Amino acid sequence: MSVILNDLVKEEISKVSEVASYLFSKGWAERNGGNISINLTEIFTGLPESFDEFTYVSVANFPKEAANKVFFVTGTGKRLRELNKPEKVSCIIKFDDSASGYHIIWGGNNDPSFRPTSELISHVKIHLDKIAEGSDHRTIVHTHPIELICMTHYYRFNTDEQAFNFAIWSTLPEVRAFVPRGVGITPYTLPGSEALADLTVAALRSKDVAIWNLHGALATGRDAHEAFDFIDVANKGATIFLKCLASGFSPLGMSQENLDELVEVFGL
Repeated sequence: MSVILNDLVKEEISKVSEVASYLFSKGWAERNGGNISINLTEIFTGLPESFDEFTYVSVANFPKEAANKVFFVTGTGKRLRELNKPEKVSCIIKFDDSASGYHIIWGGNNDPSFRPTSELISHVKIHLDKIAEGSDHRTIVHTHPIELICMTHYYRFNTDEQAFNFAIWSTLPEVRAFVPRGVGITPYTLPGSEALADLTVAALRSKDVAIWNLHGALATGRDAHEAFDFIDVANKGATIFLKCLASGFSPLGMSQENLDELVEVFGL
């Protein structure tokens, strides 16, 4: 059984499907790599009077603020390249009144064993933090951008956010302009863990992109396109930096004065 989706919800899911195709074409979504979610709470309509016929999944240690929230989430073990058929590889869940579990009310390929991404705790905590901030960011994209991941394998950047951001900002004015708050680097942490969720929430309070060390990147946006753009532009900076090194020379890069001028002139 599934609920009927309104046009606003369909539009947001359509954006996710389009972005998923970009991620795969870039080589950022191998096998079941990456996951995407949307906070649909404010735009979802047509909730059933009873949820008895929907699969219910109990959860532990989820924030109570998740109660009655509605999220679109990609499925665990599912391939983002198959999001052209979102009802098969993603689902919409509604948390119950106590946030002790959720019902799968749409999608999941009508498979009672279907579950959302194993990174669900990170997605939920980030969404709740954005709500608390009054942010209009409703979508989260997590993916495996090759060059940004490469940068985290380099000892100079593994834990040094300032050096990391200077390296990617200085390669191209657009990187400074379109990722103005830069990236935050989280130490390597077990995927799917609450600890990783908390580190990511903290990083995204001050940065546009959170880098999961040796793992991938995550960004939020008003929709899937905006979240993708933050990661895509940051990765462009990393790509230019690494291509210069691979060509046998260190990047010349813009100076700190050049970067400061961009901030002053364009109000970054």
